[in-house]
Amino acid sequence: MLMMISPGAGHTYPMVPLGWALQMAGHDVLVASCGPGLMMGEAGVRCVDVAPGLSLTQMQGKLAQHRPDVIARLNNDALDPDYHETIGMAVAGALRLQPDMVEAMIRTAEEWRPDVIVYSPLLTPALVAAAKLGVPAVRNEFGLVRTDDSPQLMREMHSDLFEAHGVELPEVLATIDITPPSMGAIEPDSWLMGTIPFNGGGVLPRETYDYLIGARRDTPRIAVTFGSGPPPVETARVVQNVVAAAPDMDAEFVLAAPNVDLESLGTLPDNVTSLGWAPLVSLMSCSSLVIHHGGPGSAFGAIMSGLPQIIPEFGGLGRPLIMDAVVNRGVGATAPPEEVGRELLESVLADDKMKTAAQEVREEIRGLPTPLDIAGRLTDLVERSGGRAG
Repeated sequence: MLMMISPGAGHTYPMVPLGWALQMAGHDVLVASCGPGLMMGEAGVRCVDVAPGLSLTQMQGKLAQHRPDVIARLNNDALDPDYHETIGMAVAGALRLQPDMVEAMIRTAEEWRPDVIVYSPLLTPALVAAAKLGVPAVRNEFGLVRTDDSPQLMREMHSDLFEAHGVELPEVLATIDITPPSMGAIEPDSWLMGTIPFNGGGVLPRETYDYLIGARRDTPRIAVTFGSGPPPVETARVVQNVVAAAPDMDAEFVLAAPNVDLESLGTLPDNVTSLGWAPLVSLMSCSSLVIHHGGPGSAFGAIMSGLPQIIPEFGGLGRPLIMDAVVNRGVGATAPPEEVGRELLESVLADDKMKTAAQEVREEIRGLPTPLDIAGRLTDLVERSGGRAG
């Protein structure tokens, strides 16, 4: 089996549990990606680097140089009624600017000759490769931000790639969705899968372990994180507000934000600690509240830890869709960046209904089919399609 992943951490993490499950089920698995997508290798799944040194951030930067109009639309999707079209246009444009990566992905599939291709959403080379090989193409959604009808969308937006290879869409398409039903509408034929939070492996330094887990405290701990990529432009204001509120609160604050410049804040208050990078699973397991940038991985991490969450109202990259899902289900709150301060933090910490809702969704996710269940469905799909599922 072949997994094709866009070179971003947020695209990679949701696919790690399925990679584990496929290998546990006895399948021969290869991942074709580059940059942050190669973290699948750190998680124990064999990878091939299709574009050494290339990352999603670099792809976005190059697109900004060539198509600033598309980037402008993408970063203002709170006002964009055609978000799916915008994201499709952006991805197709970014992929056209990386023809070597695109062709290397397709060539890898032709060399590996998998029985099925599982891919991160909107990754057109996976659709083209599956069509050329006559195998099923199965997309693994991020959760909360879904890409409904994305194969048809990318056939339209990236038609030149399909035409260059003389193919149409694969005959067999399927979708794996990790969105819990109570947090969003699910496509009727999607395969539901319970998410297993993963945000990087590696060794947790002893001093970090002692701080996060070894020394339990009675005071609430508020975790602050802004993802692995470039933070939203108003992130600095949020951090300033949180740090300013800290001395007047009976709480402990942990900044796990290596992508945010903290030097301008000067000496941090005694109840604020900056860890730089820290595994979110470890951080959230001993926190009372999470403030984050609106990424699906962070939102799921908070839910799976049974925690309420606060998402500042940052625009762009589907964040408004995630904020709507979080607020509508009652598992968190949103506010303009300038209003993320003491009053909001104390209000959410005292809101037992949010904690209960987060715990309810956690149990809902635990009741969904597991990655091992989905590995079995993939085997069945391949066999029905005439493959060997090896």
